Amino acid sequence: MEDYTLKEYQAAKKSLASTLHKVEQALVSLEEKHAQGQNRQSQITLSKERVKALKLSLVLIERELNKLA
Repeated sequence: MEDYTLKEYQAAKKSLASTLHKVEQALVSLEEKHAQGQNRQSQITLSKERVKALKLSLVLIERELNKLA
């Protein structure tokens, strides 16, 4: 496994947090459209899986940051 610097972890965390926020907003929009009768189930499922993956990534990055601190 590669060694990353503190700055690289912080930059990755910032980027992933931003992406997570955007995906969560999109998920709300998709669920609203789905409630109005538009079939968005596959996009909703994909977005939920992305949210899980991004949250996991953020937890792992936070662990590494704690080790470096």
